[in-house]
Amino acid sequence: MSKLTDFTVTSAEKDDFYGFHRVAPSQTIHRTLTLITGNESVYEYTLGTGWDISTMAYSTSYYIGFNDSNPLNTTFSTDGTKMFVMGNADKHVDEYTLTTAFDVSTASWRTHKDVSAQDDNPRSVRFNPTGTKMYVVGRDGVPSAGIAASNINEYALTTAWDITTATYTDLFSCLAQDTAISDMQFNADGTLLLVLGDTGNDVNEYDLATAYDVSTATFVDSFSIGAQETSPAGLGFNTDGTRMFIAGTDGDDVIQYPLVTGFDVSTTQALTHEVGLTNAPSAPTMNPRGLTFNADGTKLYVLGTAGTLMIDGGVDELPYSHVARSQNTMTFLEGNTYVFDVSQSALVGHSLKFSTTVDGTHKAGGTEYVTGVSSSGSPGTPGATTTIIVPSKTPSTDPGSAVDKLYYYNGGHPSQGGEIFTPEWKGNLQITYTNGLDDIDTRYKTKHQEDIFEDSVLWKRGLDFTVVNGNLTIEMG
Repeated sequence: MSKLTDFTVTSAEKDDFYGFHRVAPSQTIHRTLTLITGNESVYEYTLGTGWDISTMAYSTSYYIGFNDSNPLNTTFSTDGTKMFVMGNADKHVDEYTLTTAFDVSTASWRTHKDVSAQDDNPRSVRFNPTGTKMYVVGRDGVPSAGIAASNINEYALTTAWDITTATYTDLFSCLAQDTAISDMQFNADGTLLLVLGDTGNDVNEYDLATAYDVSTATFVDSFSIGAQETSPAGLGFNTDGTRMFIAGTDGDDVIQYPLVTGFDVSTTQALTHEVGLTNAPSAPTMNPRGLTFNADGTKLYVLGTAGTLMIDGGVDELPYSHVARSQNTMTFLEGNTYVFDVSQSALVGHSLKFSTTVDGTHKAGGTEYVTGVSSSGSPGTPGATTTIIVPSKTPSTDPGSAVDKLYYYNGGHPSQGGEIFTPEWKGNLQITYTNGLDDIDTRYKTKHQEDIFEDSVLWKRGLDFTVVNGNLTIEMG
């Protein structure tokens, strides 16, 4: 550490202050980790064999919770360069552009379409193959406007796949078959309409006299899926309709059925595959709300909530904000020991991990940080803990920390963790600058430096500081 010598504060900034601070001694800090609902995302899976969910493996995800707190289903344009999400909370269809077709990690929000005039509880959005018609599955209607429940609402688009050009045209009521519809699909030429019902737990089939015109629909038949799923949320088919897929929130799974005759639900056979989406590292979605495929069935997209981690009830240590939120930001002080209570029963199948990169081993090239980390018991069981001892840097005049910024993450599931700031070592006495607005700046300006000192004394610029025989003298003028 450099020796303190005589100096004068000469900062040019108005109302700036300088001061001395003493670092707090090493402590043991106890914190509590919980798993809560949230993390609304579109999860992308690759299928080793097209249209065979038994070969699915998790690939990537895209968080959509910023645009709606309760998204319920998703679909793509034919070429995969646009993604559409049904936002239930705001009653909007959200449109995203993808720089790489069918790769949700390249998505960015573009615009939305308000559909609240047609339904108070929209559940899903679908299109015809050319993108000139949009369909919104509505569960509640709009009672105040005299619109009954369980409707397929149809819209015309003057510009294909541009939802800002959509105009409502007509509807078809499914109320006679089901009072709480969830999703829909067409066959390849639009002459059959398949509707997923949550009340009857079935798939209802309708003939269309005019292709893709839902107002011309006539009920034909239905197939019950109640033995496998009592809360169906998403419906899909392969290209020729010989395979049907259901996403359900009761079993938290995706189910696959074979059909003898394409799109004829009366010929549906016993399920062939059922893939659970809970507590499996290769399938992070815990609560699926909808599904769709790319054009050749080599990718499956499940919209759902995988849950998210929260520390100490969401108290955020992000400098200057201190808001309460999930995946909240932490500050780890060098030399301190942090003991996390991971006994919440919801944490069974999960694990608290640390890394120097975002989302740790879930990202390409990411590794787990294990220095000073230990565990006791299994997460989700009484008394279970995870402990990390943050190393201290050897005293030096050089800026920096013993360990750079860390990230905490869920070892079993991606996209659930947050950041940990590790401010640089200060020594026993360190001169520090502040602008008087709780914005502390030291030698290493890229670090977040708030709340790292036990005691603080500040003086305004222009004062003379003198050191005589180790004693600090302040010239007050």
